[in-house]
Amino acid sequence: MNLRAHTYDLIIDPLLAGLKKSVKENIPAGVSVIDVACGTGSLALSVASVAVKVTGIDLDNSLIDFAVRRAIKRKVYNAEFLVKDAACLQEYGERQFGVAVTSMAIHQFEEDLAISILKEMKRIAGKVIIADYNFPMPPGFSQEVAYVIERFAGGDHYRNFRNYMSKGGLEWFAGSAGLRIRPLVSKVNRIFTVVDCI
Repeated sequence: MNLRAHTYDLIIDPLLAGLKKSVKENIPAGVSVIDVACGTGSLALSVASVAVKVTGIDLDNSLIDFAVRRAIKRKVYNAEFLVKDAACLQEYGERQFGVAVTSMAIHQFEEDLAISILKEMKRIAGKVIIADYNFPMPPGFSQEVAYVIERFAGGDHYRNFRNYMSKGGLEWFAGSAGLRIRPLVSKVNRIFTVVDCI
């Protein structure tokens, strides 16, 4: 297992368990789901219990390999994991999926790329659910921890996170992609938010 997958599996995934549960609770039973920037596949595998089929995509081959092994180990047979560029999903037709989800990904992308990804999600799914940092983030210990984690990710990741926050978070990015945010789904610890978009 590579260091990145190991770090996500042992530290990041458990920290985000409540956030991912909130995403799952807002997915109708029996739909097809695409999980964009799926990482280790933890959200996709959780969603597989309510979805007819889940497709997880990520550009990181090592994370996809980890997700495939995790699905086999857990005997989840309605999930597939593919190395794909989320900004370029021409092989999928309009509204091919019932729901497109992404968790803790939009803040890490360069602005134009994030908007392109959200536009593709809107095109290929009837409903888009996004989980990411809340804006504004309430001051305090949790905010400080979030900033330390993002700073630790370094370089472009931290720069993109700061841009995400300066723009106004998901509301600005979703609006720039032509998505309309429905009333707030939930805030987890007020640091994270889950939004339902059309």
